[in-house]
Amino acid sequence: MGPEEFHYLDKFNNQYFKNMREVRISSLYWVWDNLSSNSGSIRRKTIIELIPYPSLSKLLSELESEERYEDCQVVWDIMNLYEEHEKRGIYKQLF
Repeated sequence: MGPEEFHYLDKFNNQYFKNMREVRISSLYWVWDNLSSNSGSIRRKTIIELIPYPSLSKLLSELESEERYEDCQVVWDIMNLYEEHEKRGIYKQLF
């Protein structure tokens, strides 16, 4: 791999991950809206099994450093689901 290929690969990866993070945040909004409205399209257990808690924690710290507090609230609310299940012993370590 030459320096030019490395430059474009690095440029692609940074933009790609930035876009994926925004998609992830919008997906978390969708998850929280469906869960809070009790529409039945998603269950708490499904959220806990599919979204790793450490990744939510990392996302929350990134959003706090960018001062995106509205997004932080949604991530925090979803993280509170995990704490409830951990207290009951239902949450299992996936990763």
